[in-house]
Amino acid sequence: DHIYYITQSINLRYIPRDKQRINGALVLDYKLPDGKISLMNFVSSTNTKVTNRSEQFNVGGNQHIYSLAYSKSKNNIVSNLLNIQGQLPVLRMFNADLKLAHNYSETKRPNDWVVTFYQSPAGIGQFANKVNLDPKDVAAAVDPSSGKANLNTVRTDNNYAKERTFMASLDLSMPVNFSEKITSVIKFGGKYRTQKRSYTSEVCGTNATFISPSAQGASRMVVKHFGLHVSDPTAIHLSYFLDKDFDYGKFLNGDYTMYNPLQFSMMEDLVHFCQDNIKAFAKAGAAEAFARNNYLSVTNNYSGKEVLTAGYVMATVKIGSKLTIIPGIRYQNLKTTYSGTRGQQTALSYYHYDHSTDTTVTVEHPYWLPDLNIRYKPFSRFDVRLSYSHTISYPDFSVIIPRIDASTGADIAWNNYKLKPSRSKNYDIYFSFSGNAIGLLTVGGFLKRINNLIYPWKFSKPGLEAKPYYLTNKTPSPQLTYNISTFINNPYVVNNWGLEFEWQTHFWYLPDPFKGLILNVNYTHVRSKAEYPYVLAGVTSMTNIDTSFTDRLLDQPNHILNLVVGYDYKGFSIRVSMFYQDDVFTGLSQWPQLRSSTAAYKRWDISAKQDLPWFGLQLYGDINNLNGAKDASVLQMYPKTPRSMELYGMTADIGIRWHL
Repeated sequence: DHIYYITQSINLRYIPRDKQRINGALVLDYKLPDGKISLMNFVSSTNTKVTNRSEQFNVGGNQHIYSLAYSKSKNNIVSNLLNIQGQLPVLRMFNADLKLAHNYSETKRPNDWVVTFYQSPAGIGQFANKVNLDPKDVAAAVDPSSGKANLNTVRTDNNYAKERTFMASLDLSMPVNFSEKITSVIKFGGKYRTQKRSYTSEVCGTNATFISPSAQGASRMVVKHFGLHVSDPTAIHLSYFLDKDFDYGKFLNGDYTMYNPLQFSMMEDLVHFCQDNIKAFAKAGAAEAFARNNYLSVTNNYSGKEVLTAGYVMATVKIGSKLTIIPGIRYQNLKTTYSGTRGQQTALSYYHYDHSTDTTVTVEHPYWLPDLNIRYKPFSRFDVRLSYSHTISYPDFSVIIPRIDASTGADIAWNNYKLKPSRSKNYDIYFSFSGNAIGLLTVGGFLKRINNLIYPWKFSKPGLEAKPYYLTNKTPSPQLTYNISTFINNPYVVNNWGLEFEWQTHFWYLPDPFKGLILNVNYTHVRSKAEYPYVLAGVTSMTNIDTSFTDRLLDQPNHILNLVVGYDYKGFSIRVSMFYQDDVFTGLSQWPQLRSSTAAYKRWDISAKQDLPWFGLQLYGDINNLNGAKDASVLQMYPKTPRSMELYGMTADIGIRWHL
């Protein structure tokens, strides 16, 4: 078989960000005769400005699309925790730990916008349907003539997301001694958490363009506003809006080139002009150039609530001084109720969007989760720890919102609200050695057996077989084969196993000035095997074959290394850290040539702090990505062919901490 890939499009993005964050914390403690009361409060406000300059090369359509986008967001967080610990006033054999918590977050993005310019032909038509192309060759062949790209679309977005959580938990414990050598602590408790989320948006900008002849009324108004000498209002050239003082520099270390930067102030002026004249555009018969987009203003909106109830009982049993056994079991139930949009796109969805089947769905997931931990300490400086546990991982709320988006063609975005949580049975064994000179050395191994692994998937259904994934008030076309994008549970058990090594030490025994040195090394070697099912299409649906392919666990690297070297001296502390992981499997496909993984990644960081001699003040700072590491995703079969590359450069933080 000939295995190959086809390059359909290339996207280049230059995205500077300006982030300003203010944090504050207030912690109050009050000591009781048999316990304490703590009140912890945290507030944070972050303002982020993002400018996104982009160029897209569509190979099959021989198109070059320029865009400039801007986003200004504000994120506010408030967190409160009241913690009461102590003996119960009536049943004094019980120790109680009561927690009451509140968390609130909101993100406001009041005026995001994006302007695009369109060019065709773009000089890349010769690459259409060519196999195994180097993306650099396509990008190098693009025609960068600014006079051939014309004003295409203007879009704005005002959106708001918020989330609020209330939580209460109570833990009770009491000692139960069976003999002098067998002692125990029985602990039991419960937890209740309620969480509400919502998202709304208001989008202007249609699926039509300023290039369209029917948008000439709006185009002429734009030409007049900027005083342009344009004979054809459907061809407002990019050359009028160039920023001659902007330089992209060596984009992605010079491997690619971005052209014709748009002038930010002119694009912002254009956006404001469209917003101010939205009624005038409609009056001129050119509403399709810029109007409220009913589809985009509705399709991603949601609201919902989650209620978590849990209870547990456990015991810490000590048999002599060498053996500790900790059995336990936990019951946990998550009840989710979410409302989502279900609608059918049309060519005029911006004007009228049919989403009459919007719905609200409630699902519950109750589980029992047992675990057992054993610690055996035959010597004062050596112990063995074994554990068996059940853990659970819920799907992200965004993929269980009951949303269906049926396109004008045969594509369906179908959220699977029936997703089950992933459950894992975990087996661990660790050996620890400690000493004044060696520090703490730990070696261990683990095995995870994962049921109902959640992962993204695309599949096809012909005609009426797509009805379970279609809108309830409509019938799929018998003539179409529908492509469905969703998340699913893996019916097969996934095995994930590995070894871990960690060494923590402080070289206190060395002479000055080396006694302040510290070292922390953690290395994990991981192996995994997962079977992913798919349907091999036959001539008809009756001849389809259910089969599968085998690969690694999704989002799993094979090697992870964390290295920290530090130095402490009085009130000064510094840490130099290195993080390394090899390729991570990130992209699933039944076609091996389309599977993707990250490239190996290594990053160096440095952090330092210095206590100041005034009022409990401390100066701290961080420098991240000293070596300029970049994130890259590559085709698994062609590791030198990138699917994406991101270069963030080096970042730095500096601040003052005040200890009261």
